[in-house]
Amino acid sequence: MAEAIFFDVGGTLLLANPLDWLKPLLDRWGIAADWRRLAEAGPRAFDYYNRNHLAARDLESSLNLWRQTDRMLLEGLGVENAGEVAQRLVSSWREPEIWVVAPHAREVLRELRRRGKKLLVVSNWDALLPEVLRVVDLADYFDDLVVSSLVGAAKPDRRIFEEALARAGTAPEQTLHVGDEPLADGEGPAALGIKTLLVEPTNPNRDLRRVLEVA
Repeated sequence: MAEAIFFDVGGTLLLANPLDWLKPLLDRWGIAADWRRLAEAGPRAFDYYNRNHLAARDLESSLNLWRQTDRMLLEGLGVENAGEVAQRLVSSWREPEIWVVAPHAREVLRELRRRGKKLLVVSNWDALLPEVLRVVDLADYFDDLVVSSLVGAAKPDRRIFEEALARAGTAPEQTLHVGDEPLADGEGPAALGIKTLLVEPTNPNRDLRRVLEVA
């Protein structure tokens, strides 16, 4: 049984697929996008974010990173006035509707807290993440937040997991890491001997409730 459980955020606790968070927003705002182009536009924008997020260590640089990432994604989807729409998204970052919490996330975290587990976030993200988790009312579930841009190392780098283990005060064999990316959340922690669980939050057969079966 795990004494501490590490959670990824994007694609795990928050839905990352633009169809789950961006499309509902654009539909609500009456903004057209060509979703047939998502398979190309999405990876290009997310790669840009991943290559630059470690430098986003404060509010200004983080918002600028999101502005550029969103603009790249929107342009790839053929959105008119992509820069203006990207600015609208960034200006709304403190609104819960921008960040869609994964199905069952709250009930799983609540139950793990009831069981007395130590819960930590271990996520590749810019400096906005602590506030984002407060915006969606998830922050209070966690004992600590290990954010890549704030510790200077991104998954699958062993250093971010070593930092998380030190903060949790647990050995790798006492720890479970939950995420959605095979390399960052699977191979990365497994290299240190941390048990891993890969989930697909919108897949009823692999959603976050699986954590309760193995934790």
